[in-house]
Amino acid sequence: MVIFLLTVGLTGQSGAGKGEFARIFKSFEGVYHLDTDTTAREVVEKGKPCLEELCGYFGKTILNEDASLNRKMLAEIAFSDEEKHEKLNSITHHYIMEEIKKWLYDVEKDGARVAVIDAPLLFESGADSLCDITVGITAPYATRLKRIMKRDGIDKKSACLRLDSQPKDDFFEEKCDFILANNGSLKSFSTKANLLIGDILSKT
Repeated sequence: MVIFLLTVGLTGQSGAGKGEFARIFKSFEGVYHLDTDTTAREVVEKGKPCLEELCGYFGKTILNEDASLNRKMLAEIAFSDEEKHEKLNSITHHYIMEEIKKWLYDVEKDGARVAVIDAPLLFESGADSLCDITVGITAPYATRLKRIMKRDGIDKKSACLRLDSQPKDDFFEEKCDFILANNGSLKSFSTKANLLIGDILSKT
């Protein structure tokens, strides 16, 4: 009988393969998954307190004509300057953390076996403090560059700015309990992911 909720923090670099790992993990019974990228989009929706706070720091140039967030404009401003990038994170992390805590409360009541917090900025946001286990996904720079250019429809310069603002492999290797290197075929990565997930589920 499951007597407690096991919380797993999933993180890694953009384009490394977190989405594929999460897809595999979610296929197991009793596993609930929170994509904090979605949470991050929700907290900055039109009229939300987080967006108002961002406007207070970055100015209303980050807004579209309908007062919704212009994500491309905000990214260009924030990713080009380390101090602004840190400020963006400090503002949004507070609101995202509150939503994560609400979600964990709800899924535990629902009888979840494992709760996966899928968060690119797991450690930077402090969300790792809510986790029992942390998993980091890494992949070669060139591979990640191609993936996010195709996935997000951005040019090479914008993709490089995003990747260069993120931690390197050693950051995740130092902080995560488990590391999965996505440096081979999809089949190879899937095999490694299933083995690790099996090990994690054995702890519940």
